[in-house]
Amino acid sequence: MTEVKPQTNMLVPSLLGVIAIFLGVMAFGQLSNGTFINKLLGQKTVTVPNGTRLSVTIQNSVNSATSRRGDIITGAISNPIVIGEDIAVPAGSQVIGEVSSVAPAERFKAGKGGYLAVRFTSIQTSDGKKYPISSNTYSLAGETGGTRLAKGVGKAALGAGVGAALGTAVGAIAGGRPGRGAWSGAAIGGGLGATTAIVSKGKDVGLYSGSHISVILEQPVQIVAFKSNR
Repeated sequence: MTEVKPQTNMLVPSLLGVIAIFLGVMAFGQLSNGTFINKLLGQKTVTVPNGTRLSVTIQNSVNSATSRRGDIITGAISNPIVIGEDIAVPAGSQVIGEVSSVAPAERFKAGKGGYLAVRFTSIQTSDGKKYPISSNTYSLAGETGGTRLAKGVGKAALGAGVGAALGTAVGAIAGGRPGRGAWSGAAIGGGLGATTAIVSKGKDVGLYSGSHISVILEQPVQIVAFKSNR
């Protein structure tokens, strides 16, 4: 009778192959957010929730008069972001963004004010790691020339009054016809005042180096904890 021996030599490699495939699938599923690699390196990933407010000090200036859409703006995070016992974002980390919309102030069209909007799109922690973020749009709108325009109109009226009075005096001295002098003076004075009103310009706006603003996360972001807060 022929004895049949169990083929253990083939069974063991097969089982090892199945285990390797299983582990590979699990690893691949976690590579997108880096958690598998982080675990291998003994690092901890934490989630900074949406609605988190970052206190930011602007590092470079942008303004509605000279900046263009796409210009880069950076800021330093003033206070650390702590999740549980871990520091997710240490103080001194950078937020990086760009000018998303801009329009300079105008002299005409009733002195339209300047407009500036920026949006921060990434955080770079002090250990060099960079994470994409979705945050609120921070915008500024300058005052229109309306206030100046009103003052200009007042100046026009005042100019007309002074001109009329001056014209009356000149007319009386020239030939005793104050009516014509008053009319001419009013036209001259009113014209000067009206010119002041028309050229009134709106105000430009800007975010300048050293300014303090708040940046609010609109989506959660996963970050490798910088160090334990113990």
